[in-house]
Amino acid sequence: MARVDRFLDRLIQDPPGGATVSNVLKAWDGQRMTFSFALSRGFFGSSFGGTLDVTDDRVVVESELPMMVKSFVGEERVARTIADHLGQVLK
Repeated sequence: MARVDRFLDRLIQDPPGGATVSNVLKAWDGQRMTFSFALSRGFFGSSFGGTLDVTDDRVVVESELPMMVKSFVGEERVARTIADHLGQVLK
């Protein structure tokens, strides 16, 4: 759980694609983290949030991506990026 928490902190502090992150909220309830933040790049901005469930053998991330992210980046690319980065953290 600590590694997942630090992963999210790093992602928020240095988001990919030159975005800016603000209004960060995250809270743990047992093995579930609820998170939200505002994401902006240039004139575009949106809110982002979801949950991270940590078990002994996996981390499950659930979130509804903002339309801006779906349009410009794509759900598959976001999912692949998160999975790749989490995989590095959890080795």
